[in-house]
Amino acid sequence: MIPRPLNDITEADVTALIANGVAEGRTIDYKRSLPGNTDADKKEFLADTSSLANSGGGDLVFGMDEAAGLPTQIAGIQATDLDLEIRRLDSILAAGLSPRIRYAIKTLTTTAGQRVMIVRVERSWSGPHRVIFQQNDKFYGRNTAGKYALDVNELRTAFTLSNTVTERIRSFRTDRIIALSNNQTPVPFMDSPKVVLHCIPLESFANATQYDVLPIYEDPVALTPMGTTHWDRRLNLDGVLAFGTQQPCPSYTQLYRNGTLEVVQGRILAQQYEERMVIPSVSYERYILDYLPRCFRLLDGIGANVPIVVALTLLKTAGLYMGVNNLWGQPGYPIDSDSLVLPEVIVESLTTPAGQILKPLFDLIWNACGLPSSSNFDANGNWVART
Repeated sequence: MIPRPLNDITEADVTALIANGVAEGRTIDYKRSLPGNTDADKKEFLADTSSLANSGGGDLVFGMDEAAGLPTQIAGIQATDLDLEIRRLDSILAAGLSPRIRYAIKTLTTTAGQRVMIVRVERSWSGPHRVIFQQNDKFYGRNTAGKYALDVNELRTAFTLSNTVTERIRSFRTDRIIALSNNQTPVPFMDSPKVVLHCIPLESFANATQYDVLPIYEDPVALTPMGTTHWDRRLNLDGVLAFGTQQPCPSYTQLYRNGTLEVVQGRILAQQYEERMVIPSVSYERYILDYLPRCFRLLDGIGANVPIVVALTLLKTAGLYMGVNNLWGQPGYPIDSDSLVLPEVIVESLTTPAGQILKPLFDLIWNACGLPSSSNFDANGNWVART
């Protein structure tokens, strides 16, 4: 794979493949021409892309000559309309693989006028992906020698991987909820209802992924805790921790070395109104909506990949009412559970709007208070903070 975000790849990155003798292998494959319209060409393209998705992801570089797996020169793509070709490839991939894969396509033109197309296939956590074109029924993987048909044992491993990752993530989340419910926090924390937000890259629990957290410690602005202006940070065994300096601590963000983010806030979930504890329905949603994109920027900055699991949990919630229309405590019912462990959301793109991710979770919290849905969203799902 070309070691650069797809949108940032330039001619220099492509020519460097030749200069550095980057051979075809597990994450990169060179093709002189785009796949043709014959069934054999389409099957080959589907096998190539699915093998990357079923392995570690990678790039198909079209418009490149190769000899014995080594790129020799940029030949350029001869197709007249590359936009039309992209739509054709999209159609082949949509109809020929099950389940569908995640990929992106970039084209560039060299100073000599040669055109190159790069199809970047993401490693999949919902596979394995099967070629189903023309009743084909094969699964492919990839190693340093290129693609190959997966055998029975490899298929069994591939089918169980996504379930195993999901189980590991849920086990981690459960352990953290139990610890936080028992006030086991990395710093002495205020005893109050808490918002707990986890952002967990699937790859963090699929392999031994480890990130260098020292740059975040040295330049920690991206790790600013939610809802506090006075804060500090420190390294710890798990990674790097940013925490509010008030005593007891009202907010912290823990970046684990595997890329997991744990965000805990103890001041925004409940306020007393008359003789009731109520959820300030506008402000607490705003805090979370504003903070989630910050989490995504941090994960993107350290090089974490999608999919990302977003998990929202509310702790010490028994007896809380939802504050509505600034008349806190009206209407609705008190929450009857001491914790609201909301369903995980799988995020496929770090540019996904926070409102789109969080609205279903916010609605469930309102349901727990006896109300139909959050009143802070319009009919199109946009957060408007109605009062």
